[in-house]
Amino acid sequence: ASHKIEGTTFRTIYVEAQRKRYKKLKSYLDEKCPAYIEHHALHGDYAVLQDDILSRCGNGFTFFFIDPKGWTDVGMPKLSKLLRRPNSEFFITFMYDPLNRFLSKNKLREQVSQLLGDIDEKWIANLQSMEPKKREEEVVRRYRDQLVSTIGGTGANKPRSYHATVLNKDKNKTIYHMVYLTRHPKGILEFSRISEKVEIIQRRVRYERREKCTGQMNLIPIEDSDLRDQFAADIEDVKQFWMDRLSSKPTSYNEADLADWLEQTGWLENDFQLAFKELQKEKQVENVSDTSNRRKKWFVHFNKSERLRRCV
Repeated sequence: ASHKIEGTTFRTIYVEAQRKRYKKLKSYLDEKCPAYIEHHALHGDYAVLQDDILSRCGNGFTFFFIDPKGWTDVGMPKLSKLLRRPNSEFFITFMYDPLNRFLSKNKLREQVSQLLGDIDEKWIANLQSMEPKKREEEVVRRYRDQLVSTIGGTGANKPRSYHATVLNKDKNKTIYHMVYLTRHPKGILEFSRISEKVEIIQRRVRYERREKCTGQMNLIPIEDSDLRDQFAADIEDVKQFWMDRLSSKPTSYNEADLADWLEQTGWLENDFQLAFKELQKEKQVENVSDTSNRRKKWFVHFNKSERLRRCV
């Protein structure tokens, strides 16, 4: 009840294909669901039930969380009807590891293409030549591109995507990617900020488990900033990104610009802020809108469309 918003009713729709789990889910909702949440439990394949799901959603804003057991249930043919619904946002669990094992299997080429679009032997060969991290990045990027293309649209309300990586609690290995889809730049910014916090938590959990297993405790506790350094973008790359985009003429940059950059690079807002800070120190860039020059963390306020320029 702590999440109740006065005068607001929420509608939730749960879909479960397995009968035993469905019965358990329905029983739980009937007994525990708060009165201000209108709930519906549906039994079956969500792809088959999409018309029913959409009719229950009505015309209001809808948030879809699609969490399959495997990778074949989040291809474009199964998702397309939901993705094309206006006024919607999506979280999709993308099971990279099992998909990766079948990417090169010819007999599964059709299922893989439903997630990644048309692929050929040349693309597969190029993918297999990549280092594991680059390979993973390429597959996730391609999946996100397919989702955005399926949603469709351009301009201010164009579809946007970002993703967070969920890692094994004991080792630096991906379990799955959480892919987020929206039409609002603010959504990308907020999701990226949450992703950074979650990444720090994940790394702290693994660090503490490793200490417990080895029995070797560090004399100096590890700080969040130390953990963040482990996954931060190369600051020289981010500095170059800034220099390539700024001109000598002061230009306004807003949240939509930052959202574009986050999508394009996969970096975090902190990466852009710290790189701008370094460039300011080096007298290579200037925030014309910042007359105080006293900022300690956020050196560009994108929400205020601040004017930036290159000095060299």
